[in-house]
Amino acid sequence: MKAVPDIAVERASDVAHAFGVGEPVDATFDGELERARKASGWSFIAVPAPVVGAPVVVAAAGSQPVVAWSSTARSDRGGVEVIVGIGIAHELRGHGAARWREVIAGARTMHVARATRTSPRLLQTMPAADFARPRFLGGVAFVPGAADRAPWTGFGDAWFVLPRWTYVHDGTRAALVLALDAGDAQHAARWRDELASLRTALDRVVAGTQPPMTALDGGDRDAFRMQVSSITDAIARGEVAKVVAARSAVVTLADVARIPDMLAQLDERQTECVRLLVRPDGGGNAFVAATPERLVRLAGSTVSCDALAGSVARRAEVPDAETAATLLGSAKDRREHALVVDAIASALHQLGAEVSMPDAPGVRTLRQILHLHTPITAELREPRHVLELAAALHPTPAVGGTPTAMATEWISTSESPRGWYASPVGWFDLDGNGELAVAIRSGVIAGERAHLWAGAGIVAGSDPDRELAETDLKLRAMLGALGVTEAGGDR
Repeated sequence: MKAVPDIAVERASDVAHAFGVGEPVDATFDGELERARKASGWSFIAVPAPVVGAPVVVAAAGSQPVVAWSSTARSDRGGVEVIVGIGIAHELRGHGAARWREVIAGARTMHVARATRTSPRLLQTMPAADFARPRFLGGVAFVPGAADRAPWTGFGDAWFVLPRWTYVHDGTRAALVLALDAGDAQHAARWRDELASLRTALDRVVAGTQPPMTALDGGDRDAFRMQVSSITDAIARGEVAKVVAARSAVVTLADVARIPDMLAQLDERQTECVRLLVRPDGGGNAFVAATPERLVRLAGSTVSCDALAGSVARRAEVPDAETAATLLGSAKDRREHALVVDAIASALHQLGAEVSMPDAPGVRTLRQILHLHTPITAELREPRHVLELAAALHPTPAVGGTPTAMATEWISTSESPRGWYASPVGWFDLDGNGELAVAIRSGVIAGERAHLWAGAGIVAGSDPDRELAETDLKLRAMLGALGVTEAGGDR
């Protein structure tokens, strides 16, 4: 990895310069560009923007690199519904076993440089300047080397980007944040033109339609059943306690998939999930996910995690309360869930955190499935970066298995490379706060082909047919976003 230069930025309370309603935005923007040109480090200029969905912003990005995070605002998420990064102002990459350390080191270099170079002047800020603070967006591969070949070209082991433009909204207000170093700030005309283009592009509608499907390859279903049986045999021998087996499906469309339209469908259909997009190369492949599972959120010293494991299909003819009671009463699903809870709590304890959680799981209800869910919170006794926490937690038994090393070895030798499927994807700020989701219910889009993944946790008592049906159910989220209504069956 290339050495990461010190990056001087303004104090967190100063970095987001914004202009109130009725102020001459263009003139003030020009003034801030001039200040940025004279600065010795990074400057961040926030401009009011319309409140729109992530699909509109992604469409506005055109062929530029883009990363998007979209969730229904909840108090535990800090109220931010949409974050979309467009273009690259600065990037951090990590490789191999050192990938986490390399990205964290780069992030910490930014933090130290910022702390030693602050502005003596107070700048006008929009209300709650924290809302428009600078953020890195990106993620990591499931394991090192899992994303070094097609269709994952350009993703790599770890990639986070400080976007050139970041769009944020919290449901009631929105901003476009421009990141500039001293050299970039010399090109004021370019940034004025880009701002004008983005304003125009944000005034559009994304239809949410896709070219028709021409083929659906659901993979070798009998082979997946055999994998499940192989894992349960290993469990019976005492070699592992749980392995998450994943299978893939490939959808071929009549034309190139429309990424903004996919996101529009996910926004409509998967409101309880975080919707994600990562496209490191603007003209290249795109990773899209709709995940209900948070790996970790860090806000100051407070850590929040989701334990999400054990599931059952949601059926229209059965009341949700009855289905939830059945799930809560399933010994197999409760065992599977307990493995995840114990692993997350143990990892947080090892980081010196004081951990809190309910005595028993609840149920999270999604569009097509119900999950056992335990929210886990913790208080850190010493400062940590959110990526440190993610490195300690990933992969949880919800997506890997337990013991971790043995389950991961089985996955590496028995499956095709997962790429960024079931991996941490999200954002962090200059103070090390942030949030990463587990990118399940996901796929990588390569032109007219979509490679989709879904997994099932295999424990003692798992039935191959039931686990296969569970993966069919989980594939529906991405298939629906592509306009495909069938997850496939024995045919």
